[in-house]
Amino acid sequence: MHRRLASLLLVTLAAAGCAQTSATSTPQTAAAVKAPATTAPPHAPGPIAPPQPSSPMALRPLIAPADATDYRVAPRDQLYVQVHGQDDLTRTVRVSETGTITLPLVGELKVAGLTPHDIETAVENTLRPAYLKNPRVTVTVSEFLGRQFAVVGAMNQPGAYPLRSNSVTLLQALSEAHGTRENADRVAYVLREKPRNGEPQPLQVKLDALFRTGQGADLLVEAGDSVYVPEANTFYVAGEVEKRGAYTLRRDTTVSKAIAEAGGVTKKAATKRVTIVRTGENGQREEITDLDLDSVMKGDPNTDLTLQAQDVVFVPPHSGKVVGYTILEIMKGLFSIGLPLL
Repeated sequence: MHRRLASLLLVTLAAAGCAQTSATSTPQTAAAVKAPATTAPPHAPGPIAPPQPSSPMALRPLIAPADATDYRVAPRDQLYVQVHGQDDLTRTVRVSETGTITLPLVGELKVAGLTPHDIETAVENTLRPAYLKNPRVTVTVSEFLGRQFAVVGAMNQPGAYPLRSNSVTLLQALSEAHGTRENADRVAYVLREKPRNGEPQPLQVKLDALFRTGQGADLLVEAGDSVYVPEANTFYVAGEVEKRGAYTLRRDTTVSKAIAEAGGVTKKAATKRVTIVRTGENGQREEITDLDLDSVMKGDPNTDLTLQAQDVVFVPPHSGKVVGYTILEIMKGLFSIGLPLL
């Protein structure tokens, strides 16, 4: 699991590194740029609302406490072994890396892979009849460290979580991480530590179907598995618009729709100098400049371009400058609304 998590983190860091790479921008006029082919994500997400109190994702952790009788003890788990009426024999013990515990009178006992009930029986059989006539033993797992699963990506509390039974449902796993963030995609991927025969890797579950109809609710997450919820593809609108910020990219998002989603332009907007900042395949930034807002809002295909992931639509102020806004000025506009440098 650790290797799998490390890979996910490396992908995240690499993406962040690419996003912050400084590159030479290539200004272009709108007339010189053809409308690009639509490059939508495989799942075209719409707006993702924050979890409501009645929604499944708003629930607190759903996994049952440590009383699951079918749980198989693993190395690094902590056990509370109570010998009733015998305080000197009662112990809290840590399962060793080799899967054993050591108890007074019992000695070393192999417990990895056993259920708490199995361990109770083994301890009772060892104590009876040489030490106690009718011993009664209760074993409780007090810390679940040996079996874990991970929930990473666009989650409110991503991280590794203890597996308190042999498996949990996908919904329980997502709830343990306190639900998805607002910028989460509408799909979750389950990466198996031990893939099953005939099962695709990774498993893909549509979250809309999971929350609304329960489709995929019976999918089990097991020890070592990782659940990954990616961030939805986004675009940004900055400058002289009413609601500057990040927005979820849809398949048909164009410049006009982006500006409309941002509440339209302000009275200070330079409506004939709208700019799109785009990162090309080679990592270099491009400026598509001098978009005429009148043509854009009329849906002119030469100016009302289809947006791509991470595009920035910038509406400069009408300041009377002869020279158009540069990449640096656009980036300053993003900083002013608290957005990360793209």
